[in-house]
Amino acid sequence: MVTSSQHSPQGHRWSDADLVGGHPALDFLNTVADKGKTRMEEKLVQWHDVHTWAAAAGLLAPADLTRFRQQPEWDGADALTALHRFREDAYAAIVHVTSGVGDRRAYDRLAAAIRDAIGRSTFTTFDGRFVWRPDVQTAWRWIDSVALAFEHLMRSEDSGRVRQCGRCTWFFVDRGRGAGRRWCDMRTCGNRAKAEAFRER
Repeated sequence: MVTSSQHSPQGHRWSDADLVGGHPALDFLNTVADKGKTRMEEKLVQWHDVHTWAAAAGLLAPADLTRFRQQPEWDGADALTALHRFREDAYAAIVHVTSGVGDRRAYDRLAAAIRDAIGRSTFTTFDGRFVWRPDVQTAWRWIDSVALAFEHLMRSEDSGRVRQCGRCTWFFVDRGRGAGRRWCDMRTCGNRAKAEAFRER
């Protein structure tokens, strides 16, 4: 449950350290600053943060992001709250999918959100491939965009490679070999875990 925010007039500045999921759907789940299993600090504080994150994570094609920005009347406080709520519900769903424990009802709600998103979207060719494109003129447009990203992830080969960091709540696609990746990022959780292990010796 997110209980605090990181706010600056310029919004959050996204870097490679924010985008370790390997897929926009997982990077969306990771839009919470987390040094443990807490999910305490919000990064999507304002719509500007959502827009800049979507661009950095590749959630939307540039042309679609431009279209979204041209319809700000759909991006109110209630819609942002709904997006936060959807993210935490989707987080619980992916915990269930990857671990077999947790809230099965959250998974059912994510599946319903995907069906609803498809129902409001257009299946068309874009940039040389067939894609679902969400309706710009609806308050559900951002939730639909992320739900469609989850649909893409969950029917891809990467769906079986989704892992959760051993130290924080972030998810990532493990495309490595061998024993498998344990941390979302060695620069953050990996180094913290190594430091803690060293102190305990």
